Amino acid sequence: MIMKLTPHALLYCLITVSVLSRTVSAREIREIDRDDVDVSYIYAALMGTGSYKIDGRRISMLRLPFSWTQRKMTDTEAGFKWYMPVIIGNDSVGGSDWLDQLFPDNLVTLTVMPGFEYQIPLTSDWALKPFGYAGVTHDFTTDELVLLGVAGLSSVARFDLDHDWELRWGNKVRFAVEHQTRSEFSTSFGIFETGLDLRRGTGFVVYEREVDISGYYRFQHFIPDWDVSDAPDRRSEIDNIHEFGFSVGLKKPKKIFGITFNRVRVGYKTGGDVRGFSIGGEFPF
Repeated sequence: MIMKLTPHALLYCLITVSVLSRTVSAREIREIDRDDVDVSYIYAALMGTGSYKIDGRRISMLRLPFSWTQRKMTDTEAGFKWYMPVIIGNDSVGGSDWLDQLFPDNLVTLTVMPGFEYQIPLTSDWALKPFGYAGVTHDFTTDELVLLGVAGLSSVARFDLDHDWELRWGNKVRFAVEHQTRSEFSTSFGIFETGLDLRRGTGFVVYEREVDISGYYRFQHFIPDWDVSDAPDRRSEIDNIHEFGFSVGLKKPKKIFGITFNRVRVGYKTGGDVRGFSIGGEFPF
């Protein structure tokens, strides 16, 4: 016996398959506990001001770099500087079918990371800088409280190529750790960074200070890979990040309305699942 598939029967089959697939998908999502889906927050201490796309998540951050120099470094004497950065973040989890069901559309965070930097002059053009930060992040949407810590050592050397050109070479090693008090999720990793910053004077003078411009490159390697998320449909691990950018600054810092202005830097980050623009100040070493 041969059965004929009429248009009405075909339509009925398509509707049935669609309903069953949605039911199975919804059941799978309900079976996943939100506490089993871990999303890292430590990017607030690592990425800086900017807007980034990490594995489909749009992360935007504003970093307010409050600091106080207790003792200024000279060619022969060490310096000491205190930091109190405040980071406001917005994490849009749209674009992931699983995360759309488990979390609201946006995660709004506030991070405070007090820390210090000890500046040791090795020569007049080369310095070592041990540093450490410890703080907390509060997610106002999920009410998650996250403990963060970052410690490491950076080095920056300056080379005068001629009267107008200057090259800076920076290196940094960092160890970062995160612990979420509500979900008890923890992660830790190391980061090796190196970069070059080539500067040239422009001949222009602003506030009796010469203006220079630069182009820079920074490379970041994560050991082991940084697990940004382990959502069922999006497991993201970041290995290497490349950053290219330029900056405009003054040869000597200038205070404007009580805020020390030195340099404005704009860069583009890319690598693995990361894409985005960053904004900062001095060469980040």
